[in-house]
Formats: sequence, C-alpha cells, structure tokens
Amino acid sequence: MSHNTLSDLVGARMEAVGAKADQRMVAAEAAQARSGLRIGEAEVFVRPTKQEIAQARAEARAQGKQLADDVRARGAALKAGR
Repeated sequence: MSHNTLSDLVGARMEAVGAKADQRMVAAEAAQARSGLRIGEAEVFVRPTKQEIAQARAEARAQGKQLADDVRARGAALKAGR
C-alpha cells in the first residue's frame, strides 16, 4: 500500500467520524430542545406549594368576607329604606 493511499484512507475515516459526530450533535441538540418543551409542559402540572395554597385560601376568605359585608350592608340599607 502506498503512503498516499493510506493517507487517503485515514483522511476518509476522519471525515466519516467527523460527520457522525456532527450528526450526533444535531440529534443531541434536537433532544435537548424536545426535553425543554416537555419540562415547560410539565411545569403546568406542578402542585402548588403549601404557601401558595395558604395564600389562595386567605385571598378567597378575604373575598368571601368582603362579599358577606356587602350583602349585610345592602340588607341593612333595604331595612332602613322601608
């Protein structure tokens, strides 16, 4: 085998290995993008923390009290108008 032929074979092999590495990088980048989308979708289904639940309950309780006060005030106004 001549030196040029061996050099050509090594060069061809290196190009093939480089092409495979490029393909793997493209596949890895695509997989990373897909996993990012899945993480984004999964974040929608994450259970709220105890603090968030307590805050939501406190807000709902405050709204309920405000509504009850408004109803009582309207009732008192109606009674006073009679």
